[in-house]
Amino acid sequence: MRKVLLIPFTFGLCFAWPTRYGQINRTEAASAVAQRADFKLIDQDGHPFQISQLRGKLALIFFGYTTCPDACPTTLSKLSRVYKVLDDSEQKRLVTVFVSVDPGRDTPPVLKKYLAYFRINTIGLTGPKDDIDQVVRQYGAKYEIEQSDSAAGYHINHSTDLYLLDERGEVAHTFNYADGAQLIADEIRRVQRQGSDETKSSR
Repeated sequence: MRKVLLIPFTFGLCFAWPTRYGQINRTEAASAVAQRADFKLIDQDGHPFQISQLRGKLALIFFGYTTCPDACPTTLSKLSRVYKVLDDSEQKRLVTVFVSVDPGRDTPPVLKKYLAYFRINTIGLTGPKDDIDQVVRQYGAKYEIEQSDSAAGYHINHSTDLYLLDERGEVAHTFNYADGAQLIADEIRRVQRQGSDETKSSR
């Protein structure tokens, strides 16, 4: 018999989170709590990392874990296609941030080895569970740990949204699991252009 351990503030599936609330509403809800909010975790090189270090660039934040059998490798592979659609200058202004919800197994070396399989500019983050849970809440993401009789002992169901942060660190758009590479690339370009226009107008 399998036992399910629910994280108190979450419930999720390793599939796209239900979209009945609509894309705009989900983006606004995330922005309300994550707008310019900073957080501090540990990157794949074992160094402290704060999301504020990416100010001036766009960031795609994604929650997952390295032994995820489907959603995580699928999403990261899709992001590899997104980077191919973007030109060199657009790629340099974009960083993908992979936040592990499995800190017990996803140590910095494990994250570094896993992310090396995907040819994209990615920062992998781990840290104490309480710190990770705070970031999960901050962006309105969800996950649950499900105990099993497998060799691993458990697996993790998690929401699969991608959060696009603009150059100020505000949530500019939330992508769901079904969104394609071209749609994501187009929105990234739109937000980059918007940031450039705002910079010019402020001069």
